[in-house]
Amino acid sequence: MIKRSIRAILAVAVAAVLAVTPGPAARAQAQTFDFARLQSSVRDYTVVLKVKVEIAFGMQTNEQEVRLLGTVVTPEGLILFDGSTVSSEQHSSMSGASFRVTPVSIEVTTLAGRKYSAELVGVDRFTQLGFARITNAGNTRFAPVQFAMNQQFKVGSWLTAYMLLPEFVTPPVASDVGMISSLIESPEKFPLTVGFGGLEMASVLYDERLTPVGVLGTLMDPTSVSTDAGGMISGSGEGDVQLLGVVTGERIQKLVASPPRKGEDERSWLGITLQALTKDIAEFLNIGASGGIIVTDVVKGSPADKSGMKVGDVIHEINGQPVEVDMEEKVPIFQRRIAEMAPGTQVEFSVFRPHDQKVDTLRIVATLEKAPLTAANAPSYESKEFEFKVRNIVFSDYIQNNLDVGSLSGVVISDIKQSGLADVGGLEIGDIIQRIANTPVTSVEEAQAALTKIVAEKPREVVFFIWRNNKTMFVNVKTDWKMQ
Repeated sequence: MIKRSIRAILAVAVAAVLAVTPGPAARAQAQTFDFARLQSSVRDYTVVLKVKVEIAFGMQTNEQEVRLLGTVVTPEGLILFDGSTVSSEQHSSMSGASFRVTPVSIEVTTLAGRKYSAELVGVDRFTQLGFARITNAGNTRFAPVQFAMNQQFKVGSWLTAYMLLPEFVTPPVASDVGMISSLIESPEKFPLTVGFGGLEMASVLYDERLTPVGVLGTLMDPTSVSTDAGGMISGSGEGDVQLLGVVTGERIQKLVASPPRKGEDERSWLGITLQALTKDIAEFLNIGASGGIIVTDVVKGSPADKSGMKVGDVIHEINGQPVEVDMEEKVPIFQRRIAEMAPGTQVEFSVFRPHDQKVDTLRIVATLEKAPLTAANAPSYESKEFEFKVRNIVFSDYIQNNLDVGSLSGVVISDIKQSGLADVGGLEIGDIIQRIANTPVTSVEEAQAALTKIVAEKPREVVFFIWRNNKTMFVNVKTDWKMQ
């Protein structure tokens, strides 16, 4: 069942498409693109990526190869591409195992046939745009694409793009044509398109003057993924409607200036848990706002705590702009708004503070900080002998287990091979290992050192001291070194 927000957007898009169904004159206009000139210019910055990825489910892995269209966006060789298929990590609540896709190697081929090696920089979680950097170009300088800024999009305007063809076809790219079908306002401003397909994700889009105006991207359902920096709120989308449109030059420019980096998190953080200010709650609290965010908890030492924000506060404006969150499905819109601001940004919040049957109106200024590390980005170590994987404790582990931040040390078991030594011995995903044999562990480096020593000594069993479900316990894992 498609969620109401997506259904509403889709209805607007369909109505717009019907309104701009091209007649003979419009179809004639679509043929005015000077494709010969366009093909000449795109050769400077269009490349083909051949990405070898490792796909892992739990402890089982295999490798596959993916071909993608890429665009050079800096003279130093930073490349933009569709990152949705080459880097991801998801946790399965059913099996307890993680599903991961990790790039192993990237080969870059220009349309002129020159080949380079590259490495993944990172993938933006909101647009799914990936970035790779050429590593062996020497002193070579590239001619990057130049996107138009502050483009005024209009419904019915024609766009063109290039798509990547199968490897057995020459030339490797072909042109395609589409148009702006709607100007989406909520949950974000997004020029919606028709005529393009998912295989063209991250392809550069050109207007009738052949000016690059952005790349093809998708409008994300805000309910389909948690954008909370601390991992305190999660959600799951229902619907699989893919709404394609323009990721604008302004947004790309910000990403190019500070690309997402694998293993790092550059998002900002406020440090609250929250819920939507629904109409019923607003009436109950006698608050004259059509939407907002109710603060349900404030993390000690967080930007919110330092600013004086309190449990029960209702945020109804950010920097003078209303917070239009009137249902739980819209909460991630607020989270994303905070996360995309740069760490160190001072933000003014207009807050209602109910108390004693009265409501005070406050202005609270908070300085956002860099978000705590997420589980996906935490350093990890895999023990092939014990057939499990551990990672460092992160902020969300404390929150999910109702613990004070920093009150527990150890490493978290993130993966276990089914019927492996750790699994048979009684260890479980989510256990926090605090001691291995007689060695305390507070990091993956210490866990690796302790396990390496054990492998060298080959004892008949190993005792793990762990924290599980708010209590500590010992787990004896029997070894079988002949099987290793």
